[in-house]
Amino acid sequence: MAVNERSLQRHLKNEGHSFKSLLSDTRHQLAREYLAEPDFDISEIAYLLGYEDQGSFYRAFQKWEHQTPAKWRSTLPKRPDKVPIQI
Repeated sequence: MAVNERSLQRHLKNEGHSFKSLLSDTRHQLAREYLAEPDFDISEIAYLLGYEDQGSFYRAFQKWEHQTPAKWRSTLPKRPDKVPIQI
């Protein structure tokens, strides 16, 4: 980004943000997208989002959504099974 840390902090503050809040918002959005994909295991999602362990991800997700990632995922509409292409 070619901006030193202090300058970035100042720019973010002028916009009413902090690095920590932007990181949390981005992780929240990505967590919801990843959880919508049934092929992703929750521990894999925690790793992709940069959490040290699955427990840290669970705690963060519960703060955002007031439920566990597994419970949130279970409320999503079921996607139809992949139908093989017939030739």
